[in-house]
Amino acid sequence: MRLAVLGGYLLATALGQAADKKTAPKDDFMPYVELAPFVVNGQRLAISIHARNKKDRRYAEDFAEEVVKVVNEGVTKETGKGLVIIGKKGEPHPIFVFRKFLALANDGKLDPAVAARAPELTSMLNHWQDTADEGKGFSVHAETDGNGDVDMEFDKIVTALPLPLEGMGAKLYQLAWSEGFDDKKVEARLRALKAADLDGNMFARFDWVFYLPPRGALESAIDDIINTALKQEDMGFLTRTAVKGALLFVKPMIRKAIEAIRQGLLFDTVVRARTDFGPEAVSELTGTYLEVLMPDTKDKTGPGTEHERAVRSVAAKVKELAAKPVEKEPEAEEKPAGETEPVEQKAAEGSGSNP
Repeated sequence: MRLAVLGGYLLATALGQAADKKTAPKDDFMPYVELAPFVVNGQRLAISIHARNKKDRRYAEDFAEEVVKVVNEGVTKETGKGLVIIGKKGEPHPIFVFRKFLALANDGKLDPAVAARAPELTSMLNHWQDTADEGKGFSVHAETDGNGDVDMEFDKIVTALPLPLEGMGAKLYQLAWSEGFDDKKVEARLRALKAADLDGNMFARFDWVFYLPPRGALESAIDDIINTALKQEDMGFLTRTAVKGALLFVKPMIRKAIEAIRQGLLFDTVVRARTDFGPEAVSELTGTYLEVLMPDTKDKTGPGTEHERAVRSVAAKVKELAAKPVEKEPEAEEKPAGETEPVEQKAAEGSGSNP
């Protein structure tokens, strides 16, 4: 009798566990996350990579390793628990999901409590574009237009630019992931979204999360820049041939300039997340780092390898910032309940759908 009761209990327990497994949502994201083999002076960094094949993983590791090592050696050893997500070819850049959300919020097609989160997302995108624009201050020269500078307009390179996934941006990325980045499904989820749906965050275990566009996105952006320059209407055959030659000659410099911006965005993300520096100080540090990476700046940043020059330059900037007197931030002016400051839209503007 006891054996029969025990057998029944074990069977019920097994069936209950099987039912729990069947009804529990499948985690199809975290299995692709692996700790990267980053070591600096014997210290193992807690940086993980989310990738869906070996080539993507290696590409993401190569991209992130140099940046986080410069942060570790030149700014802070506490680079934190980070996650770099490399996109898969064919998936849309998160900016298009973000723009769709903002367009729906602006048109009054979202739950009011969800739409109220739009300024948070817009602020994140504005900072992202401001950081990218710092890199555009270093021009690449070629005889392509009136002033000879290659046009690297933000929207021409946007799909090649990585970005931090923070706050509302992180939640929207997770939503798009769960829908397989299907445009219609994502829009339907956004329209049905309630404030409570934004509570969970599978990225909560990380100190910072960073999205890296898929392999090939950078080269595609460079090709678009060159093709756009060649399509100028007032260009004859001989001029077009000359311009094409000039652009192909400076193509490596264009690539280096855009890659510097991409690395600067990761540098900015880690420094903001892992130091007490304010926005202006982080901007100065990022600008210092970009100056080392940009084409034709080697003579300005001293001898040594690019890594050595980057570490030396940002470490010197850290000391300079530490020596500055701390300025008190002006007290925020109190506003009537319900009144908010308008948020300027930059990167948030554009088509809400995928290109």
